[in-house]
Amino acid sequence: MFLGGLGNVEGTLTAEPTVVNGNPALLVRLNGEVDGVLAIRAEHTGITGLYYVRNPEKLTRVADRVPLTRR
Repeated sequence: MFLGGLGNVEGTLTAEPTVVNGNPALLVRLNGEVDGVLAIRAEHTGITGLYYVRNPEKLTRVADRVPLTRR
């Protein structure tokens, strides 16, 4: 698995689906705190890029997003 490259992680690592810049992504949390976002760039030919962002300045708005659901 891609996240296996992170080595030994102390604590609980979770991932939840989200959307970043119109692309599918995973919001990764370590012990409940945002650790990063794995953004997936996809085109009609398939996945063309994976981007893992850990810069706290770029993550401030992602953690505050409220998911919308259909009724």
